[in-house]
Parts: sequence; C-alpha cells; structure tokens
Amino acid sequence: MASSSSSSSASSAAGGGDRLSKLSSTVLGHILSFLPSDEAARAAALSHWWRDVFAHVHTVSLDEPQRPVPDPDGDWSPGWRPIDRNAAALSLTFAHRLSAALLSRLRLRLAGGDWTATVAGVPLRALRAGFHGDHGYGFRAGTDAGILDTWLAYAIHQADDDGELHLDLRLCLAAIVCDRTYSLHPRGGAEADEDDDGGRRSRIFVGPNGRLYGLKLPVERFDADGGEDEDEDEDEDYASPKSTLAGDGDEEELPPPHEYEYVTPRFLFSCSALRTLRIRPCRLDLPPAANAISLPSLETMHLIQITGRRTSVQRLVSACLCLADLTLEACKGLTELDVSDKRRLRRLALRCWHDLAAVAVDSSELRAFEYRGAVPSPSFLTIHGGGIKISSCKLDFCGAEVTDPPELAKLGDFLHLFAAGVESLHLTSARLGCGDTAASMFPEFPLLRRLELMGILPEDDAAAAVATVTGILNRTPRLEALTLFFMEEPEDLMRGSEYILVDDEELLDGHNLKHDRNAAIAVPEAEMITCLRETIKETNFVHYDGGLGQRTLAKFLLRNAPVVGEVCGEFAQGPLWIQTVLMEEIKGWVMNKSANMMFF
Repeated sequence: MASSSSSSSASSAAGGGDRLSKLSSTVLGHILSFLPSDEAARAAALSHWWRDVFAHVHTVSLDEPQRPVPDPDGDWSPGWRPIDRNAAALSLTFAHRLSAALLSRLRLRLAGGDWTATVAGVPLRALRAGFHGDHGYGFRAGTDAGILDTWLAYAIHQADDDGELHLDLRLCLAAIVCDRTYSLHPRGGAEADEDDDGGRRSRIFVGPNGRLYGLKLPVERFDADGGEDEDEDEDEDYASPKSTLAGDGDEEELPPPHEYEYVTPRFLFSCSALRTLRIRPCRLDLPPAANAISLPSLETMHLIQITGRRTSVQRLVSACLCLADLTLEACKGLTELDVSDKRRLRRLALRCWHDLAAVAVDSSELRAFEYRGAVPSPSFLTIHGGGIKISSCKLDFCGAEVTDPPELAKLGDFLHLFAAGVESLHLTSARLGCGDTAASMFPEFPLLRRLELMGILPEDDAAAAVATVTGILNRTPRLEALTLFFMEEPEDLMRGSEYILVDDEELLDGHNLKHDRNAAIAVPEAEMITCLRETIKETNFVHYDGGLGQRTLAKFLLRNAPVVGEVCGEFAQGPLWIQTVLMEEIKGWVMNKSANMMFF
C-alpha cells in the first residue's frame, strides 16, 4: 500500500499538479479572501498557476503597521515622544499598498493585438482598511482623502448589485474614544477627588504599556463637576452648529473639517449592495434631499466618533429600513435617538454617547443591548413593540464609582428593565459589582445563565466584595457560569509635578502580582446560596493578581461550589513561580477535585 501511494504521489507530481492547484480559481480566491491581502498576494509566488488567483479574491483587507517603539535614551518613556506633524510617509506607503491590492484584482488580456483591461474575476464583497499611524493620526485628510474616495468608488463599482458589499474603514485605530476613566471613592465616606495636601486631585489614565496609572493634577484644571475645564473657543465641538443660516432653521453652518477629519462622499449613501458600514472617525456629509439616501440592503452599521450636522446620525439611521445591527459610539451633538420604526433591529449598542438623553427603540426583534456611560435616568429608554425580549446585555458604567442613593436608585431602575429575560449579563463598574451598597439594588434575574462582573477590587475591600457578590448571586438562582474580571488598581507615577520615567528594563522586571503567603485569609461564614450549591458549573478569574481581596473572594466562591466542573484562571503579569503558587492555591480550594482546571 505504501509503495502504491508513493507511486501515485510521484505520478501526480510528475503530471505537474496537486489537489490544491486543481481547484478552480473562484474557489482558491474564496479561500485566500480569509487572509490579509498582503498574505493572499504572496500566494502568487507558489506557482505560475496561481498568478491570476488574486483577481478572484473577493475581500481586500489591510491594516497599517505600527511604528516600532522608539528608544528615547531616557528622555521619554517607551512609546511616547514628540509628535512629528510632517511624518506622513508611512500613511502614504500604506495607501499605495492598499491601492495596489485593489488594482491587483484587475488583469490584462490580449484582445485583437492590444492589451485591454478586464474586470476582476469576481465582484468585490468586502473592503477593510485600518490606519494605525503615529500617535493616533493614521489617516490624514489632506493627503489621503482623495485616494480614500477612489477606494470607495472602486468598491461600489466592483460590487454586485444583486450581491453584498461590506465596508470597514478604521481611519484612526489608536484614537481615544472616551476619556471617562474609572475612579473609586475611598471607604469611610471621603470623596475620591478630595484635594490632598498639595492641592492636587487624582485621576486615572492609560499609559503606553496599556496599564492604568494614577495622575495628580492641579485643582484649578478641574471644574465643579470634576471634569477637565476645556476652553470652548480653543477646542470647538464640531458636532454642534457654529451658527444658523438665515431663513432656514434646519441648516447649520459647520466649521471647516479638522486636519485629520475625513468627510464622507455623498455617493456612498446610494449604494444598493451595501450590507455593512463600519467607519471611524469621520464627518457625515449626507445628501440634502430627504429621499436621497438609498441604502436598501444595509443591515449592519457601526458609527464611531462621528461629527457633522446635529441631525445627520438620526437621518442616516432612519433611512436604513433593513437595519438589524446598530452601534453608535462617541457621536456628539444628538441628544435623542429614535429607532422605534426598526422592527428588524436585533442588536443595539450605545457607547460613550454622553450627550444622549433619550432613546426610543422597537423591541420586537431586539435580542442584544450594550450601553457604556454614566448611570442613565429612568426615562432614558422607551420601549415599543411589547415587552423587552433581550437575552444578552452588556452594561458598562464608566467614570466615578456609584455611591449616592439617588444614583443607586437609578441604577436599580435601569437594571430592572432587563431583568425578566436576560440570559447573559456583563456588568462593568469602577468597583467590582458596583460596590457593596449596590447589591441591594440588584434585581432578580430568574433566567440568567452567564454573569460577568468587571471592576477594581482594592486590597481592603475583601469583606465588602464577598457581601456584594453574595447579594448578587442570591438574585440569580439559575446561574451556570460566573466570570470575575479584576481591573488593575491605578498606580501613582507622580512625585510632585514631575513624571517618573520608565525604561524598558523596568517594564520587563515589573509585575502586578501581590501574593503574600503569610497573609491570613478570613473567609466569612457562607449563607446558603442556591446557584453556588446547585447550578454553577463554571468559574473564571481574569487578571488575577493574588491580592488579599481577590484571594478572599476566590476562596469564598470555590469553597462553596461543590458542583463546579470547570475553573479557569488568567494571571496578571509576573514571575512564573508566583503564578505557580497561586495556581496550586486555587486548586486546593476547589471542592470537586475532578473538575477541569485551566490556567494561563
């Protein structure tokens, strides 16, 4: 058999073919469409039979590479350096690469003695482009806007009118979408932003290595609400009108586009084949006529950091009759959103849209809802089309910890909207589980199967955290999977008014593990928690650092979960020997020794 197989393979090779090459160009193009375009283009080097396969690739996908981290020789921390406003070479190179990928779908053939262009082998189905750039300025309107218009015109022309076209344009991958950072109120009733002896207030920022850092800034830089005091004349909101044109209350005179702000071409909003539109950031320039927007096939729309006229987002949403997935993130200006006529809407995500005060939605087909922002008022969400049938809910309350009784009451009212039918809930807040006082506001979720709690768990918050999680679990009688995601506590990198410079060696040697083998873990007496005793089969700890609060909560949960069948732990950065000690400790707490345990 072996010799027969070998002779067969040899004869196949001698015939100059293999099974993969025997596939049609359309099938090969479909396979290569799942790769980044630069990887797919390299397939042409495999054989001369593959030379024209890229013409049958229906998806063009490229991301601009990130610049290497500079070595500032101690002048700047890694990843941070002065911005070179004239460094546009990388963006232009990336733009040329993407243009080449699009043009490679066209092939030349000899017809009548002349070389003539022929269209690609298959219609274009998807165009995905991601600009990394330098310091968040990947796309530059002055140099890249014209070529991006050309890409869009090409994509629309190459799409099949009876098929589908998906556009994903991430014009600034490194842009900060929201500056509302998580901050804790210290136990004992003191305010989180109380002035210290130096007249400074603590705030949390994300550093170049992705970690959270505390930063003390002068008191005068913050207004009465605790936010940064911005100069309106210096940093104008492009979404708000500069002035109203005389004689027409609906038109707005907008300031010129920002240096890095892309203005969408109007022909984009009359593409009958467009199924998906994801774009960030840009200014919407819609056709002025009410019926000029024609997107009959659009089902998925994600708009992030959108500016323009105050009514642009609502007009665009209202014109998409088949919309099933809508995400609006950091879109300024509009205060009300009406999607009550979208009976096909199945997913709605509203993130960091802090001007938004009221949303009207049709719940006929709505099954997934996401929200990020401050705790909304009870009148925030108006439901049409019957009761809420949402089965998956993700709520992220950014900013300061919720502790005031009125805010807690609003939190309870908001959670009550989704309590009846939700089966999967992800809840993020500054303090894990919104704090011990929020547990009493947590409604009963009779159908909840999966629960994810994300937040900061301070070292001195062990008893309160156990009480909070206990109160929540008592209201989820059918819970099957519990995940605790521990956000890192901020570190203060300020001494007076000077930054502490961090070099590469310090970053590599530093770690976040806090394990103290001599610390006594005082686990409180457990009351009867139905889901822990009977239904929870899966428990996950993410970014587990071994601090006293986390160890206490983990021991409490595992010591009272006899039927758990799967335990997963993902440790914070640190030495392997400490992670091993934490792993063995967790294994010792698990009651079911036959449970499947995984650690990363």
